[in-house]
Amino acid sequence: MGKVGIMADSHGQPETIAAAIAFLRGRDCHRIYHLGDICDSSSPETAETCVHILQENGVLAVKGNNDHAIVVSQQGRSGASISQTTYDYLRGLPPVAEYRGAFFTHSRPFVRQLGLSSMIGEMGEDEAGRFFEISQRGILFRGHGHSPAIIWQDGNRIVSHIITQGQKIDLSQRLPCVVTCGALTDGLCMVWQPENQQITCLYFPLPSEFHT
Repeated sequence: MGKVGIMADSHGQPETIAAAIAFLRGRDCHRIYHLGDICDSSSPETAETCVHILQENGVLAVKGNNDHAIVVSQQGRSGASISQTTYDYLRGLPPVAEYRGAFFTHSRPFVRQLGLSSMIGEMGEDEAGRFFEISQRGILFRGHGHSPAIIWQDGNRIVSHIITQGQKIDLSQRLPCVVTCGALTDGLCMVWQPENQQITCLYFPLPSEFHT
């Protein structure tokens, strides 16, 4: 099945999305997920290009709160900043995706209970414990938090750990767990290997670094 690339929180930076895709493809990631906030509600004019890059490269995505905000702000508006195609794409993004026993969402997966507010809010111990009750051997990959981290259950304790750039973590001994992947705007992404349940937090050179 191969490696899975995971990215999140590009916040309307198409060059950063393109750089991250190239970086992950270069590490043999044939499946890539974007965990929301593809766009930024303060710069809807960049949404068109961001979405085009994801579609052109077959990147799978879930909806973030900024993506939803753009849909709401552009709905029925004359002279909208995005095309109908981009509007339909953002509007149709799922809040949660699933692949090989892992769940992918922007912030929290409890869509049925929380509705749209599931796209915002942090993932604390109570929220993580709630996920662990639902999925006793599962993995939740999320964005929104911008800083890479992992939360897992060790017996009756819930343990949190900051993930550093370049760090590899064996998830098989930490299931169930919640992984925050880090923000593309900080040059951070992850590679997940489902076969051995290993993740690696990686840094890729941001396009802005080449212009300084």
